[in-house]
Amino acid sequence: MAYIWDALMHAECWDISAKMVSLMPCEDEKEGLKEMNQYVISLLEERNFQVETITNSDADYRPVITAFLDGGKDTTIGFFGHYDVENVEAEKWSTDPWQLTEVEGRWQARGVADNIVPLVQRILLVPELSKYANLVFVLQGEEEIGSPFAMEVYPHLQLPQIDLWFEETGYFYRNGNHRIMALNVNDKLESVIEQLQKLNASRGIETMLRIRPMNKAFGNQGCPCLVHLLNDVPYIAIGPNDDYSKIHGVDESINPDLLEKAANQIVKAVEVYSR
Repeated sequence: MAYIWDALMHAECWDISAKMVSLMPCEDEKEGLKEMNQYVISLLEERNFQVETITNSDADYRPVITAFLDGGKDTTIGFFGHYDVENVEAEKWSTDPWQLTEVEGRWQARGVADNIVPLVQRILLVPELSKYANLVFVLQGEEEIGSPFAMEVYPHLQLPQIDLWFEETGYFYRNGNHRIMALNVNDKLESVIEQLQKLNASRGIETMLRIRPMNKAFGNQGCPCLVHLLNDVPYIAIGPNDDYSKIHGVDESINPDLLEKAANQIVKAVEVYSR
């Protein structure tokens, strides 16, 4: 059972992710971060988002990006995340960290799990998601250095009212089972969780629910999204990362077999919440 995550979608996800990785969009590569934000903006504008940027005069290569797709729906879904990746230090990777490579069935490169591939997947799902809800993306380019500018500007962002926030990604366990993380659970989000549990069960996947946000490298109080955007809005974390992803580590990777599962979960969540 799949919505639109077919072979063509899968290939497009690889191509876009490979280009993003090759830009080296980390703080040590300012031109790469600049090219990355411009590329992300182009992908959103191609899908008819109204895009605005808020630029830090001291670091104009990594603006905050806000994008809104108004389809005249009753529900507005927000996705927050970032387009920068961790630097590569003197690490002994088994492949070039700045070239997307398939290794034993996994996609390997710096930033693929945190959070290039999850971001690309959500952008590619926009045509399906927009059938059910208006969509908002809030993306920063300095998450890996602690989000200093985002912390300043996120309290003042002019956003439409968000009905449900999605975390930048989510998680599958080593045994293939799925973890849902949620906060501010209301009746609609309870329905989403119930339907995701049923969807997973139909595939032989057990579901674990955790009422807490995803852990952050700089602590949850260092996340401008959790501190300034979430408030009392319902929140869910689902996506394709797993126990083997090695975020910020050597040979960071993602399991592409989980992309179809994550796509179904994301679309199902938006569909159910928008009823």
